Amino acid sequence: MARDLHSDYGTAVQADEVHPILLAKISTSGGDVRIWTGIGDITYSAETYSGVGKFMGVSPINEKTDLSANGVAFSLSGVPSAMISTALGQVQQGRACTLWMALLNTSTGALVNNPYEMFNGFTDVTIISEDGETSTIVVNAENRLIDLERTRIRRYTDEDQQNEYDGDKGFEFVPALQDKVVI
Repeated sequence: MARDLHSDYGTAVQADEVHPILLAKISTSGGDVRIWTGIGDITYSAETYSGVGKFMGVSPINEKTDLSANGVAFSLSGVPSAMISTALGQVQQGRACTLWMALLNTSTGALVNNPYEMFNGFTDVTIISEDGETSTIVVNAENRLIDLERTRIRRYTDEDQQNEYDGDKGFEFVPALQDKVVI
């Protein structure tokens, strides 16, 4: 699949003071969780991302030539056990999540141009593993294409039409046509 990377990426990758990073944004009921694979805070698109260093992991992102929906898993290790209830209560299925790949200029601490969006989808299942003192939280996410597999149940009734388009009279007389004799 062809990618549209900004022209600055080609020259920036060959520079000595550039480091690749990942930015992740996961929506929860308590607000957005914004983290990145570094230390300290970084700002992108007027939002602050907190550095979690090597504690953040992302599963390989698979792409295929067909329109199949492939997911990704975001993991955060070394989480204190006290935060487990927060993860269980706020991470909900169907919330938006996005992953970007960016280049960080290590001498200035600034991002090189705009990060490239690697994944955009919805949260699915949260898996938590505890070992006593710390825990690992894994948030599985599904690609936006998963919505194509969702069944759409529609009926050709006036009630169903009113739910979608209030005031439409298109199906109002359909029940009367059921027993109508046409000569």
